[in-house]
Amino acid sequence: MSGPGGTKTVHCAAALVVGTLLAVGLGACAYEDMGDPQPAAAQTHKPAPTMPAKDPGVLGVEARNYAELHKRLAGAPGSVLLADAGPADGPGVGFRKAATLKTSGPHTVTLTCVGGSQAQIFLAQDTGSGTEHMSFKVDCSETQTRVVQLQKGYISAQLTRSDPTGAWTGAVAGIKITAK
Repeated sequence: MSGPGGTKTVHCAAALVVGTLLAVGLGACAYEDMGDPQPAAAQTHKPAPTMPAKDPGVLGVEARNYAELHKRLAGAPGSVLLADAGPADGPGVGFRKAATLKTSGPHTVTLTCVGGSQAQIFLAQDTGSGTEHMSFKVDCSETQTRVVQLQKGYISAQLTRSDPTGAWTGAVAGIKITAK
């Protein structure tokens, strides 16, 4: 290949082989558009249940009950660790809230409800060896305060409806946990 044009011939042949390999390789990478996206085969999602509309008159009662509830809970002494309130009847009943306690010891639990006869609030705490549950029946004629021994860690409070088919009256309930 040291003759005239020998190196040139090798370069041309090498370029031809590389070009052919590139053309064949790129030709195998063809993209074909399948048009519009195809819908999923079977979608079984049901629409979310709708809550009934709240009656404006009952909403007014509920607003007044919340104002009274917050006045009652405002008197709880100490620094607030967990506080929540929610409707005790009707659509969207209840609440659920969680907090982490930084220290073990006695804590004040203040419970109240307005606009109904009673409410039930649950308190749960992860104790490391299991979950400890406390249930409080709250008489709506008064604010209840209890001192409970709580451990450092996760705690949750939940208001549940005792009568799932009862009428919506605008009753509300709440809890406040404070440290002394």
